[in-house]
Amino acid sequence: MFRGISGPFCFFGPKTYFPGVKMKAAVYDGVGRISVKEAEMPATAAGGIVIRVESCAICGTDLKAYVHGNPRMKPPLVLGHEFAGRITEIGTGAAGFSIGERVTMATSIPCGRCILCLEGLQNMCENLIPVGTAIDGAFAEYMLIPPLGIAQGNVLRIPDGLSSDEASLSEPLGCVINAQEIIGITAADTVVVIGAGPIGYLHVETARARGAIRVILVQRSRTRLEFAKKFGVEAAICSQEEDPVKKVMDLTGGRGADAVIVAAPDAQAQAQSIQMAAKGARISFFSSIPKDNPYATLHTNLLHYRELRVCGSSDSRAIHQKLALDMLASGKINAKALITHRFPLSKFPEALETMKKKEGLKIIINP
Repeated sequence: MFRGISGPFCFFGPKTYFPGVKMKAAVYDGVGRISVKEAEMPATAAGGIVIRVESCAICGTDLKAYVHGNPRMKPPLVLGHEFAGRITEIGTGAAGFSIGERVTMATSIPCGRCILCLEGLQNMCENLIPVGTAIDGAFAEYMLIPPLGIAQGNVLRIPDGLSSDEASLSEPLGCVINAQEIIGITAADTVVVIGAGPIGYLHVETARARGAIRVILVQRSRTRLEFAKKFGVEAAICSQEEDPVKKVMDLTGGRGADAVIVAAPDAQAQAQSIQMAAKGARISFFSSIPKDNPYATLHTNLLHYRELRVCGSSDSRAIHQKLALDMLASGKINAKALITHRFPLSKFPEALETMKKKEGLKIIINP
């Protein structure tokens, strides 16, 4: 069940198991097929650690794999990369950790050797190994953290006082921090966030924590927009009921937003972000759009005359997740409002269906 990846940049060490000892895991067997079943209990590799998983949040990529598949995921595979757990075993050579410590992880493991890693862009690593995509993840009772993840500094201690459920949000929050650093959200900004899913609300909270003077939220679904009340959003626009570009312009006196973050996988939203941006504004295409039609029609004259800057962002680095843990521990992010559902591992399929119906925000699995 638990696999490593061979190659010149992938040091995982030998995999071992406790003979005859089983655990429960949510195993992905292909499109529409995820079931909770028995799996082999991992024992630590030299230089690695084993954790007992306490919390693992469902990410949009997990749902996409279930509904549409993912060519990078080779079944059978344990999904899950937004997790927190407690160390139960430490392999030889994994110095600096103690049994019983709670940890989380920046789960895109870089090689540390390619030119992008050496330039400090570990999230762009050409040999990146994502946990829960290329190797088994955390929708399980126990999980092996491989030696390379420790060697690259991706394993992070959870601050005292921060629950494991809240700490599991540090991975997506790290991605949000990366995006907002790229476009430079400041205290002088009016920020528009398009998309009121869990990531959209993390962007709302992060922009406010960075001092944005005003945050405007745009969302097609009225149901999702109802959560805006819990986050004190200054203005919430339902794009099914009114023109979001016109409304943003009205709210800003015809000037537009200083920063627009597209946290919805939608080409129309990307096009609208250009139209609602002020002169000199920065725009983040945070969410990717479907790979079978990854194109948007943009008003490029607005890019030209307004001197707009459009940036992408992908993933995050360990430093971003460390910042995320600090923000969560300080209360700058309303994690309790973001977590709307909790399920035991045995009800993982039910949790996926709840997410599919968009009945809440962040859904946590507690193995």
